Formats: sequence, structure tokens, C-alpha cells
Amino acid sequence: SQAVAAGLKFINDELGGVDGRPIDVDVCNTEFSAEGSTSCGQKYVEAKVPAVLGGIDVFGNAIETLADNGIPYIGGIPISFASVKSPNSFQWSGGTWGAAVAFAWYASEELHAKKVSIVYGEFGSITHSAEEAQRVLESRDVEAQLVPYPIMATDISSALNAAAATDPDALMILAADTGCKAGFDGVSSLGIDAATFYVGACAAPAITNQAGTAKTNGAIFNVEGPVGQKPADPDFVLYDAVIDKYGDGLEPVGAGTVSFRSLMNLYVILNEPDGDITPATITAALKAQVDAPSFSGHPYTCDGKQYPGLPAMCSPQQILAQMEDGTLSQLSDWIDVGQIATDS
Repeated sequence: SQAVAAGLKFINDELGGVDGRPIDVDVCNTEFSAEGSTSCGQKYVEAKVPAVLGGIDVFGNAIETLADNGIPYIGGIPISFASVKSPNSFQWSGGTWGAAVAFAWYASEELHAKKVSIVYGEFGSITHSAEEAQRVLESRDVEAQLVPYPIMATDISSALNAAAATDPDALMILAADTGCKAGFDGVSSLGIDAATFYVGACAAPAITNQAGTAKTNGAIFNVEGPVGQKPADPDFVLYDAVIDKYGDGLEPVGAGTVSFRSLMNLYVILNEPDGDITPATITAALKAQVDAPSFSGHPYTCDGKQYPGLPAMCSPQQILAQMEDGTLSQLSDWIDVGQIATDS
């Protein structure tokens, strides 16, 4: 929400809002609860908002409430099944599904791994992502081991021990927040010598700096935009400038990049309709997008066919990057995870 607040100041102060009218955003914190999610959804229905920007809604109750009232839920980081399945949801991130499939493809096709262990927090959507990775690996004759751990755990050494027991060629750790450092610490203390993959949220400087370069060197992360381009991607340059000017100390690397993308893509959509801006006109405009430019992301198409069974994903494609001495360098071009999932 801090990144969105910074983006709003930029849009209103420097771009003149939409047709000279400022955009206003009201932030509702779900507190990571089903009840909080429902409350936020009901609040926005009562306010008759034209659209809701996504953040991280773990349970997705708000999305269902919004869907019942025809209000589009736009962007953010898809975690719940509702965020990737609801007809009113439009996503410019692959979430854990995109990460897991990209990791599986890279481990099998580029690293030629024969055995892969997947350590993941046991929660509906994350479990499904791990199973998708397993399916992709096994379709390529790679032995895949699933190792769950309690989603709120801050010590995942037992799961990492079990994962290491089979001497895998690659290790995928589908964890975020406190689980990131637990992963870095565990891999280091156990002396696991395998290509190790972490979700992009784990690359945030606040996490990697705490873990230290010795523990993060060689780690592979999924990202959703080019890394280290020369000249730099103009969208990234703009994002950094906006966060520096309006971000009130916000660290530019992290989940804010995804919510900022959502805001900027929505801003483009808001400038398209003739006449009133309503939930229906925004929804229609999004559904009409084919290979549309996405702010610092892969071009998007909202036809419901970009990832099998997850119709809300408009651009699930991923790029992989590797950490060396605290700096990320790009490992892959765009990986079409939707096509890989379809073919597996």
C-alpha cells in the first residue's frame, strides 16, 4: 500500500489524475484473516467503488464478495484460489504458481536435475503450487519429493533435513517472510549442496542483508521483470524515481513493485473508457486486452486462457535471477509458465 500511495501522488501531482480528476484510494487491512477479508469486501461494496486493487489477501473472501457485486479485483500478489479463479479477478503476477513452475522447468531443462525436493508451507494455494511443480518435473522424468511444513513455522530445519536426505540436485523453497531467512539459515547449517530456488519476495534487501552474502550467494529467485538491463528499463527508472520522491523511505525492492505495477496498469485502463468509469467499463476494458503493455512486466492478455485452470492470470510469465555478493543477475529470458503447465 505504501508503493500505491507513492504512485498516487505521482499520478495526481504530475500526470493530472484521470481527465483532470484525482484518484483516491482507501486502504483496508485484512489482518490476514477470513473475517477481515470479508469486512474489507463489504466495505467497498457499500462504498460503490469502481475497482479494488489487490494486495495480499490470503483467504480471498473479499474477492468473492466483490464478484457477487460485479466489482473487479485488480492485481496484487495472488495467494488465494479466489484471486486466480474468480471471473472478476485480473492478475499481472504468477504468484507461487508462476514461481514453482518456472523453478521446475529451469531445474529440469537447464540444470538437467534428476532429483528435486520441494519444501513448502502447507497452505491451500502453496500446496497446489508445489504439486504443479511436481507435475512439471515428473512429466520430464525428474524425481520430485514434496516436503511440507507448518505455514507459520519460523524454523524449517526438519523439513530441510527431510528434503536433503534424498541428496537432490535442486531444492525449491516455497516460503516467504520469516520462512525466507529460515531457508537461508537451514541450507547453510545443513551444508546442502544443491541448486536452491526461493520465491522473489525472499530477495528483498531487508531479508538478504539479515541472512548475509555467504548464505544467499548462488540462490535463484523468480522475478517478474528484466534484471540489470543496460540501458535500464525505463519503467524501473520511473518506479525508482517515484519511490525516491514520494515513498517516504519505502525500500524499492519487494512486494511494492507488484502493487505499483497494478496501479499503473489500472491507470492506463481508467484513461480508456468514454463516459463514466464504472465496474462494468473497467471489467470490459480489461477483458479486451491482448498483448497489452504491462508496467515493468510481461505483456498481458486477459482472455482467461493464459494458465490452465487459473483464468484470472493475465501474465503469469517469470524471469529467474541469481544472487551473487548481494546483487541479482538475470539467468533466463521470460519463461512461459502457462504454456509449460499446459504441456506437462
